[in-house]
Amino acid sequence: MPNSTGRESYIIIKSANNTFNITIPMGKLEYTLGDRIVGYEGGGIWSKYPSGGSVMLSPPEFHYDGRTLTLPVPTITGNASISGKGAAAVTFTKNSALVLFPNTTIDTNRTNPLNYSISGKVYVNITSDFYDAWAEYARTLLYTNVTIDPTNRTTSLELMVVPSNFGGSNPVPNPINIRGLPTDSDTPLDKWSFRIAFQDQDKPPWNINWDIRGESGSKTMIFYLKGTGLKVGDKVDLEVGYKDSSISADGETWEGDDLFTVQDGGYVDVDLLNKSVNLTYESENVGADNANRCQPFGMKINGIANPDYSWDNLNITDSNANKTQPLYNITQHYILGLTNGDTISLSQCTPSNAGNQGPSANSTMILGYNATGALTFLQISEYNVRVDLR
Repeated sequence: MPNSTGRESYIIIKSANNTFNITIPMGKLEYTLGDRIVGYEGGGIWSKYPSGGSVMLSPPEFHYDGRTLTLPVPTITGNASISGKGAAAVTFTKNSALVLFPNTTIDTNRTNPLNYSISGKVYVNITSDFYDAWAEYARTLLYTNVTIDPTNRTTSLELMVVPSNFGGSNPVPNPINIRGLPTDSDTPLDKWSFRIAFQDQDKPPWNINWDIRGESGSKTMIFYLKGTGLKVGDKVDLEVGYKDSSISADGETWEGDDLFTVQDGGYVDVDLLNKSVNLTYESENVGADNANRCQPFGMKINGIANPDYSWDNLNITDSNANKTQPLYNITQHYILGLTNGDTISLSQCTPSNAGNQGPSANSTMILGYNATGALTFLQISEYNVRVDLR
C-alpha cells in the first residue's frame, strides 16, 4: 500500500523555525485476517484491531538514545494484493539508502549538524493508522515528550537540541539557552569562564559595568562585574544575585572585592567555577541596570533574605560562619536551582549610559557540561523497499 490509498503514512522531521523540514512517505504492507490487521511500516511490525487500537510486534527503524536520533526510514513501493487460503510468500527488496540529513554535499559538519541556537528543538510527527502503537514505542525512548492526535492519526515527539561546542571558546553570547543540564549532581557544570576584553584595549584606564544573567520560570540569577579606572594589575569586583519571586521579594546576594586581575592587553579572565575565590553573603544591589534597559528579563536583584531560602543543606545569614562561600559552590548551586530540568535563558546587560563599559566584540565564553536528554546528532536516511507477493 504505497501512499496513494487515501490512508497515507509518513514521517515529518522539522526544526523549531523550519530551518529544515523533511517529509518521508512510508507506505505499508498489511495482512488482514478477520478483524485483525498486521502491518509492516517504517521497518516495524504492528497489529491493529478495529475496537482495541494497535500494538507493536517488532520495533521500527527509529532510534534515539538521548543524544543521537537515527531515522533510517524504509518506504514501500509497488502495489499488489493476494487473497485466499494457504501460505503467501512476501519478498522484500531494498535499494541503497539516500542520506537526507545531513547532506554532506552541503554540510560537511558531521559532529553536530544541528544549529541549537536557531532550532532549539526538533519535532518528529508520525502519521499512521498505527499512530497509537508508534506513541507507545516512542515513550520507551529516552528523554522524549510524546503527544498524540487521534483525529489526524498522528504521534508527535519533541526533542531538545543542545550546543555542540561544549568546552570550546565562543563569543560572549546574547542571548543563549542552556539546555539538557544534568540535575542528578550538585555540580552540574564542568566549565564556565569568560575572557572579557575591554573596549579600546590599548587605551587604559578601562571601566567595566556588565553582567551575565539567567532566567528560568520565576528564578533569576546575575553575575555582575564592575570596576572603574582600571589599569594592568588592578582587580575587578564580582557580585552575584539570585531571586525566586515565587518565594520572596528579597534576593540572595553576594559580594567579592578585587577578585580578577586585569591583564596586559586589556582583558580580564573570569572563572565562575574558581574554588579559591570566596564571596560574602551581604545585602547588595546586583546588576548592571534595571528592567528599562536589560531585556528580555531586566531587573536588579537586591536583598537580602536573612536567612537564605535556597540552600537546603546550609543556614546562611549575613552574620554566621556560612556567610563566606567559594565562588565554585555559589555558581553550581544557583545554576542547579535555576534549571530544575528546564531551559536557562542567558542574556547580558550593560546600561545604556555606560559608554564603553561593556565587553568588546572579541570577548569569549567557555561553557561545559555533560548534557543529558539532549539531541546532539541527527541523521535521516531513506531507502525504498519493493514488496512482491505470491
